[in-house]
Amino acid sequence: MTGEKILIVNDVVSEAIAIRQILRKNKFDIAGLVIDIVDAIQEAGENTPDLVLMKIGVSGSMGVIDAASKIIANYNLPVLFIVGDDDIELVNHIKKINNPVILFQPFKESDLIKSINTAINRHVAETKMREEKARANIDPIQTKLDSVEAPAITINKRGAITRVNRQMEFLTKFKKTELIGRKFLSFIDAKDRIEYININGQAIDDEENVEIWPNRVSLKNAEGSASNVLVISGFIKTYGDNLDEQVLIFKKITGDIEFATRGMDIIFSKVMNSLDDMVFVINKDFEITHYNTKFLDFTKRLGITNYQLSQPIYEIAKFSKIGAVNMYEELFRTNSETTQVRKYGSDKESLYMYFHFIPIMTNGVTTNMITVMRDITELEETRQKSKAIYDEFMQNRSLVRNIQGGISEVRKSMYQVIKFVEKSPDTATNPTLQQVSKLTKNVEQKLLSFDVVWSKYEKQLNMLQMNAKYKYDKK
Repeated sequence: MTGEKILIVNDVVSEAIAIRQILRKNKFDIAGLVIDIVDAIQEAGENTPDLVLMKIGVSGSMGVIDAASKIIANYNLPVLFIVGDDDIELVNHIKKINNPVILFQPFKESDLIKSINTAINRHVAETKMREEKARANIDPIQTKLDSVEAPAITINKRGAITRVNRQMEFLTKFKKTELIGRKFLSFIDAKDRIEYININGQAIDDEENVEIWPNRVSLKNAEGSASNVLVISGFIKTYGDNLDEQVLIFKKITGDIEFATRGMDIIFSKVMNSLDDMVFVINKDFEITHYNTKFLDFTKRLGITNYQLSQPIYEIAKFSKIGAVNMYEELFRTNSETTQVRKYGSDKESLYMYFHFIPIMTNGVTTNMITVMRDITELEETRQKSKAIYDEFMQNRSLVRNIQGGISEVRKSMYQVIKFVEKSPDTATNPTLQQVSKLTKNVEQKLLSFDVVWSKYEKQLNMLQMNAKYKYDKK
């Protein structure tokens, strides 16, 4: 196999470069080379390589196996692991991932190429098998559910979960097999569940017990924590008029929705939305907790959906067009307020964005990072034009100074002629010398007039230079 795109994830630069040379030698394309595990998730989503070649031991804020699992689950990409031959315990952890391919170090070039081909072929075969299985057992409701760009499930009349889409697995961190068949109410925090009681104030018998939940609930996940979600509910109309199942769609409460929960957030929301700049807030888990409408409009132009904004930024492939995850890691580490300008696009059509990063600190530790974004393309283009004009002006001034120098040499030579004629004893009797003397004195007058004009010109030139430099520096 040749021409496949390979993403190399390895924080030992010498090893990564050596692997890249081998892959290029064997006609593979390089989708990227990253040294941080969080960046690997983002690169995988953005570049969609045919294979991720990942070495165990890569640095980053999450485990390599966890990152690989996200790449496999989120983007359906094969991962080839490079592992030391003595790390048996780690290999056992890797094997828990569905049918992985493992390459032990040290390895030969032929071993690397063989393992890459095996991993890609295995992934293609497994994908084809899943597609054939899906075609053999088509469930139109499941197909519709999978197309929803938000966590969604269906439940039957008993409240048991009957279908789950991939986004729901991401939200709860439960596998589909762990969710289907369980009562949906078991995932709702008890404080959000309301039990009906009868008219006498007694609880209804268990057989008739009814529990309901509001449109905002705390949804438990596999890690023991919970996510505050907004529940959108509706019924499924199957063949005939039977309404035997209900669909539930969940939206994680972040961004503008959260502003309505507290009075201070309402004020914060109004302030943010009144700004001409794009503003968003990221917490230490790299989640976007708040944003204004201008930022939301900008992300929509990038193709980022509302639901994706509720995910960690390293799982939003197109977020790299806004900022890199490792940049925010460094900002949280240094606790520093800083600014920068980033350029997007090509030289022919560029977009310049100004960023202002403001840390929010508690007890000396940064807990949130406010990012203020401003489109300064027009300003930057004006600045660059001002610089070009200034540079051209300085070049022209240099040429004019050369002219001045040349005229000074002419003047010097002319004065030598004048002095020679004046001192010659034959000037009074020689008509030719008399004519030369007359002409040279005329030239002398012209040069004196030129000096007066040049003095005025140079003064004006200095003023223009100062004005041009001031305007350029001010930009």
